[in-house]
Order: sequence, then C-alpha cells, then structure tokens
Amino acid sequence: MILWFSGTGNSRYVAQQLAEQLNEHLVSVAEAINFEKFDYTLQPGEMLGFVFPTYSWGPAPIMLELLQNLKVAGYTPATYCYMVTTCGDDVGRSVPIFTKALRKHGFTLQGAFSVQMPNNYICMKGFYVDEKTVEQKKLRAAPERIENVAMRIAEHRCTTDVVVGRWRWVKSHIIRPGFRRYAMSDKPFHADPAVCSRCGKCVEVCPMMNIELTDNGPKWQGKCAMCLACLHYCPTRAIQYGKQTQDKGRYFFRKIN
Repeated sequence: MILWFSGTGNSRYVAQQLAEQLNEHLVSVAEAINFEKFDYTLQPGEMLGFVFPTYSWGPAPIMLELLQNLKVAGYTPATYCYMVTTCGDDVGRSVPIFTKALRKHGFTLQGAFSVQMPNNYICMKGFYVDEKTVEQKKLRAAPERIENVAMRIAEHRCTTDVVVGRWRWVKSHIIRPGFRRYAMSDKPFHADPAVCSRCGKCVEVCPMMNIELTDNGPKWQGKCAMCLACLHYCPTRAIQYGKQTQDKGRYFFRKIN
C-alpha cells in the first residue's frame, strides 16, 4: 500500500510509477482526510509506503496530519515501511522528522529515498520554478531514479538515500517552523477578475476540495494544503498569491518522451 499526496503532479507520478513497478495499490491522502477514511488493512507480506513532496525542508504537513488518525491493521514490526519524498533540490532533515512522527504512531521507518523533480514553490521572494533546461533534465532523470528506488524497496533495503543539502538543521528546524506558521494560509490567494474565465479548473485540481467557484471567481475555504495546484494549473494565470507570484513562471507535471 502506498499512501501518497501531490499538488502539481510530481509526487503523484512517482507514486504511480512505484505502484506499477512494485505491484502495490495507491491510497490518496487527500481523499483519506477529506472523507475521514483512516482505517486500512495490509495483506500478509504487504509493504507500507508514503510518497509526498518536501515542504520547506520537511514532510508535507498533510502527511503528519494523516498520521494523527491513521490505523493500519496487519502492520507488524516485520512490515517494511518506507518513505519517498520529492524535492526540487534537497530535503533537509525530512527523514528524522518523519521517522519521529511515524514512531509516535506505532510505525518504524526502514527505507527513505528522495527523488529530485522540478521546483513549483514560488510564493516567496527568491523562489522560482526551474528554467526549462533544468526542468527537462530533472524529468529525464526521474524514471531511472524511480526504478532504482523501486528495486531497493522490493529488496526491503534498510537504508537512507536522500539529498539532505547544506544547513539542513537551520532549514528544517528554524526556517520550516516559520513557514508552517506564517506561509501556509490560503488568505493571500486571489484571482484577477479581469483575467479569470471562471472555468473551474482550480476547483477541479484542488486535492483538498478547498475552493468554491462563486459569481466573483474562486473563493478559498481555509483548509488549504498549500500544494499550489490551483495557481499552477490556472490556464489564464489569473490566480496569484499575494504580490509574489505575478511575474513568475508556472509548472505542473507533464511526462516527457
């Protein structure tokens, strides 16, 4: 079983590829939380996997929310439990943070892997999507990396293979708490009425069912996972986050040949 979360598609792609290569089934974390479906059952010998994006050098907060209620019948100390986190560059101390959260709720992490994918965070000064050449390089490298990760998961490797980056303690334990406290609100989201076509794409792609389409355009409801799907998928670039995203690029996952 692979529990996954994704906004602009990077982690969804990784989860789908792993599920196919490992013959595992997928469980959407967004659906689990939206519909309060927290009870699952593992078959004998089945693995327990978590696939999610890195948020400010830590696990996506929605994954920690999931663990508060997750119950997995059939899980034993012998169950191989692993995480795969996507990142633009590095993951900081995501592994020890997620390890601690898992342990608190009765799970033991045995394998941890990262997969570099194109950047999508653009809501602060100094943060941009990758240049097209860098984006394409990451996308071309991803299948081989995922295949390698899948092979080691299939072998139940007890290993940590992630890009932690420099200044990881500062990033994960000083910057990340500030991000979670001050940069996770959906209040700065807005749509330019002169550009918004009211097509409903933002409502469609929001994994948290957090957007209502009104006569005045989209309205955010306060239960945002800060995945930025609404912003990046908007076909007219009407959606912005405060004043920080106006002149920045957009990205969502597209498989390349």
